[in-house]
Amino acid sequence: MGRRSIVAGFALLACTAALAPGVQAQKATLDVPANKKWQHAQTGLIVPQAPAGLPRTEISALGEGELDIAVQFGDVDRTQATLYLFRPALMSVPLWFDRVETQILQRDAYGTAAPTGTPSSFAIPGGTAASALRRFYTPSKPPYAATGVAVLPLGEWLVVLRISSVEQAPAQLDATLSALIAGLGWPAHAADAPPAVPIQPCATTLAYDRKAKMQKPDMTAGLLGSLLAMAAANKEKTDQADKAAPEAAPATLCREGTGTPTMGTYRAESRSPDGYIIALGDAGRTISVHPELQLDQKKKPGFAVTLATLDKTFTFPAFDRLPAPDMVMQAIARTQPVSSVDRGSKTINIRPQ
Repeated sequence: MGRRSIVAGFALLACTAALAPGVQAQKATLDVPANKKWQHAQTGLIVPQAPAGLPRTEISALGEGELDIAVQFGDVDRTQATLYLFRPALMSVPLWFDRVETQILQRDAYGTAAPTGTPSSFAIPGGTAASALRRFYTPSKPPYAATGVAVLPLGEWLVVLRISSVEQAPAQLDATLSALIAGLGWPAHAADAPPAVPIQPCATTLAYDRKAKMQKPDMTAGLLGSLLAMAAANKEKTDQADKAAPEAAPATLCREGTGTPTMGTYRAESRSPDGYIIALGDAGRTISVHPELQLDQKKKPGFAVTLATLDKTFTFPAFDRLPAPDMVMQAIARTQPVSSVDRGSKTINIRPQ
């Protein structure tokens, strides 16, 4: 198991290299004594020394602020596991489960990995709603006898557990994963998320326009895009803080086309039939393409493009027509964003053009 944020996430995020210095974060090992528990400050999740009998071997962080954490357990020659803790740009257990599963099914180290049954939903420790997803797979070539994944919600964060073994079959490894999940220190304030339902293919197909072009930078559109990103972030904070308020039903996402390890395209057909989301890798970064909110009624609206990382949202010039995902990726690779906003901030950064 490799560091998916590096192997899949930042390999494809090369398209964002022009955004700003330091956008490609560095990995740092956290100095935590092996005989001490470790607690993540922002979520309160506690990682003990050896949950499920798997010794903790390393804790690392990608970038600053502990927004992207990886914890290694076990022995590569027997059974090993990795816990990933990150704050995704879009909170959706089904979407990120689908992204991780794509990595597993298309990873050469597993050959042709055969899924065991269907994805199963379950509740996080202390929860009641079946808001998490898990599944196991049987690789077709050695050394692994089984591999599996579980994706669990933790407020606005996700916990992704990857586990593989050269000696345990899927059923036994499933029990080990359950013990690993139960062995973590889950915060008492962790709220239930909506029930998780695996992603399905979209019933309809979008009609992309291969003649679509990215328009010239528009300061008004850039400002508006950042304001919308700020509003979405503030709503997410309000929803998390107000536990008593009834939660609106989340949009059901479907998969547009066939995903690859580097990217997958998803839609909320019932709410935004003409827009889509590109999920980059499997570590929380997204690109949103949606109908532009047009202030000038005399101008034909295009399609807004925003790139969201774990801590920032970048607004790019809009397309005049609905672009295909590959066209969006290529355009971002060669275009500077118009504006950006830090997650949780009220300050919009406008890039001079």
